Amino acid sequence: MTERTQPDSAAPGSSDPEKVHTFDLIDEVPGASGRTARPDDVRPDGADPGDGSGTAADDDGASASREPGRVTVALAGARTAVGRTAWRGGAAVRRRLPGTRRGKVLLAGGTAVVVVLAVVAGVLVDAQVRHRDLLAAPGGVRSLAEKPTEQWSIDLENPISATLVEMPGLLAIVGDEQVRGVDPATGEVRWTVHVGQYPDCGPTGRLGVGGPVSAEPADPLVCVSSGEAPQEVTVIRPDGTTASRELDEGAVVAPAADGTLITFELTGEEQEPRPVVVDKMGAAHLPKGFTGPDLVVRREDAATGAERWSETVAFGAPLPESCVTYDDNAPNLDVAGALGWTLLDGVLEVQGCGVSAAFLLDGTRLDDPEDPADAPAGGLDTASFAALPDGGWVQPAAEPAADGAARDAVHLPDGGAVTLDGRALVPWATDGRDPGLLLARVGSRTSAVSTDGKDAGEVLWTVPDLAVVAVLARVSGTAVVMDEEGEVHGIDLGTGAERWTVDADVLSTHGMAWTVESMIFGAYTDGDTVLFPASADPAGDSSGLRLLAIDVRDGSVRWEVDQDTPYTQVISVDGYVAQITQQGVVGLG
Repeated sequence: MTERTQPDSAAPGSSDPEKVHTFDLIDEVPGASGRTARPDDVRPDGADPGDGSGTAADDDGASASREPGRVTVALAGARTAVGRTAWRGGAAVRRRLPGTRRGKVLLAGGTAVVVVLAVVAGVLVDAQVRHRDLLAAPGGVRSLAEKPTEQWSIDLENPISATLVEMPGLLAIVGDEQVRGVDPATGEVRWTVHVGQYPDCGPTGRLGVGGPVSAEPADPLVCVSSGEAPQEVTVIRPDGTTASRELDEGAVVAPAADGTLITFELTGEEQEPRPVVVDKMGAAHLPKGFTGPDLVVRREDAATGAERWSETVAFGAPLPESCVTYDDNAPNLDVAGALGWTLLDGVLEVQGCGVSAAFLLDGTRLDDPEDPADAPAGGLDTASFAALPDGGWVQPAAEPAADGAARDAVHLPDGGAVTLDGRALVPWATDGRDPGLLLARVGSRTSAVSTDGKDAGEVLWTVPDLAVVAVLARVSGTAVVMDEEGEVHGIDLGTGAERWTVDADVLSTHGMAWTVESMIFGAYTDGDTVLFPASADPAGDSSGLRLLAIDVRDGSVRWEVDQDTPYTQVISVDGYVAQITQQGVVGLG
């Protein structure tokens, strides 16, 4: 990340802030900075041009600020190859031209051509890297330039209960008591695995609602059958091979990433549901001196049952509403039935009667077990934690802001932490590039906070009159955000300047922005366009779904598809879009 004191006046939507936050589209090439000019008889790869046997010397004393990733290393290698080609081309020209003035002119022209070719090659490599990052990002699509049409279809007997899950380069269709591994480009069914009735397969992203999704493809896919006795777990690898085992009777489990299961077990004797006292206001009251069981949370290998980690969540002061379920509108003290959890993008939250906790999947406890008031205390503050698309996670800060408002703490991938003055706005979809900043809602304003190691926590810019409720997409240097009125704005990530605005009527979100997750069911992008599957009738008087594509450059509607099908899951796999319909699953392109 760098700072410029003079903004680019030609940049779309640029205002004139004191500082302009800029960010590179690619990682810095290791060793590419701070070089001195080389004489003509030294090759860029460090070898002696005479015998070709020399190698570049290693600089063991130099320490990089971060370890280069595979993309950076590949890009550096490509640029080294381009440099070698440029040197060889220039050397060939020099050997064949006389040292006259005409020869020098020809030499300059030939060298310019080689340089241009090298630059073009570098641009092509950069574009390939960006395209690969885009397809690897959740919601990345190959192209949204044209209105999509049906490319293939697979009929299902009961499509309304089907689920679509991304596997590496493969679409897994869970439905009709089986899982089909499907080529997302052609619809070819590569394998089929029987998984029994009512399977719960995962890990999955958010199903049925919009919101941030940063889950990696399921590798392998874990499926738990719940409609057959005995209960069984099946592990499905991308090539269709499987491993299965029976689970203990009554086991409460959830499929997780890396071929694992999360198990939940209440300690002590089983407690049967029993009636509770209700006062005149209809509020339930727990028995005097009631003590409930602790909860053991365990992560295990789904195929073998081998433990990865476990932790006991101690029973604390329970809220009555966290212990009660209703049967025919009659409240019952139901410890087992009140237990619930969410597992999204590598963050597990569990809540129940007197027990609540949050974990990363490596077993890291996110809440404070010694502080009963720490979120998600009482089982009522769910979805308090979130994974960031560029790595790291967000959780409620230990202390509120100066004005008493809630705020978030951000844990960065490099191990650092930043406490915001407000709540983090995690993007629903990205183009796979990290801009080195995170948007935050602070009161009625929106700020950009640096997540770069050099100046993490610094407020880069603030828009005082923009109250953002959701960041729908972060793509091509633009944040596509929704405000409290339901309007959608394109915000320059470098300056905070507004590039364009889409009226709330376009997405039918006027006055309903606080429930945007129940009206817009995801976001998908090809780097130029953002696709929103949205409810055709937010009021719910009629069913239907709209696929609406908005141009990131100017906010114009590129195309729209109206469907009679009510909301059904839409997913992007390896850049291809698939959707559940009333008949089955279709591929769109």
